[in-house]
Amino acid sequence: MKDAKIYRKKTKKILGAFSKKTPNAADDMDQAIVILIEAVLLENSIVAKAQKALEVICEEYLDFNDLRVSPAKEIHDCIGKDYPQASTKAHAIADVLREIFYRTSRMSLDYIAEMPKRDRPRHLKELGLSSFAVSMIMLKAFAMRAVPVDQDLADCLEMDGCVHPGSSLEQVTSLVKSLASAADSFGMHLACRKYVEKSAKALAKWRKARQAEIDRLEAIAQAKAEKEAQAKAKAKAKAKAKAKAKAKAKAKAARKKASAAKKAEKKKAKKTAKKAAKKKTAKKAAKKKTTKKTAKKVAKKKTTKKKTAKKVAKKKTTKTVAKKKTAKKKTVKKKPAKKK
Repeated sequence: MKDAKIYRKKTKKILGAFSKKTPNAADDMDQAIVILIEAVLLENSIVAKAQKALEVICEEYLDFNDLRVSPAKEIHDCIGKDYPQASTKAHAIADVLREIFYRTSRMSLDYIAEMPKRDRPRHLKELGLSSFAVSMIMLKAFAMRAVPVDQDLADCLEMDGCVHPGSSLEQVTSLVKSLASAADSFGMHLACRKYVEKSAKALAKWRKARQAEIDRLEAIAQAKAEKEAQAKAKAKAKAKAKAKAKAKAKAKAARKKASAAKKAEKKKAKKTAKKAAKKKTAKKAAKKKTTKKTAKKVAKKKTTKKKTAKKVAKKKTTKTVAKKKTAKKKTVKKKPAKKK
C-alpha cells in the first residue's frame, strides 16, 4: 500500500492499546463449529447482533446435524431478515456444514486440528468460508496468529483516513496484521470490533455520502458516454452520408464514363462499319470493273478469234478458188489435144 508507514501510525492511534489476552485453542471441536457459525455471522456486523443470532440458532436447532439438514431459507428466517447479509450468511452456514459432513461423515473440526498449520487456512477456504471467517476460526479455535478484517472495518479505516482510498480488503488486512504480533492479535481483533461498533452511525452516513458521490460520478460518466456516443453516431452518420455521396458521385462518374465509352464504341463501330461498307463498295466496284474488263477482254478475244477464223475461212476459200481455177486451166489445156 502507498504510504503504508503513515497509515500504520494512524491506524494504531485510532484503535488504541491492545489487550495481551490470547485465547487457548478449543479443546472441544464442537465448540470450533460454534466459532465457525459465529465467524460467519459476525462479518460486516457487530458482536452483540452476532451473539444474539447465534443464541437464536442454538435454541431453534437441536444440534449441528439438525442445522446442517435445514434449508437455507429456514436459517435465514431464524436469524432475521433485517440481519446484515442474512440470505448470504444462511446459505454459507448450510453449505459449509454440509461440506464438513460430506468430507468426514460427522460434525466436527478435529480433522483440521491434525493438519499442518499452514494447510488449515487453505482448507477452510476450500470449505467455502470467507477470509474474515477463516481468520476468526484460526484465531479463536486454533489460537493461531490472525486478524479478521471485514469490509466494515476496511470502510471505517478509509473513512477516518487510516488507509489509502480505494484500498482492497487484502491490502487493509495486510496493514492491520502488520500492527499486531501473535501475542496481541486477539486484542487487536477485539479493538477492531469495538472500533467498528463505535463507528457504525458515522459509517452509515459516510457510505451514503460515498454512494451519492459514486452515483453523481456515474451520472456524469454516463452523460459523457451518451454525449460521446451521440457525437460518435453523428460522426458515423456524417461519414456514412459522405461515403454515400462519394459512392453516388463515383457511380455517376462510372455511368458517365461507361456512357462515353459506349458512345465512343458506337462511333467507332459506325466508323468501322462505314469504312467496311466503303471498302466493300470499292471492292465491289473493283470486282465489277475487273469483271467488265475481263468480259471486254473475252469479247475482244472472241472478236479476234472470229476475225482469225474469218481470215482463215477467206484464205481457205481463196485457196479453193485458186485450186479450182488451176484445175479448170488444166482441163481447158487438155481439151484441144483431144481434137487432134
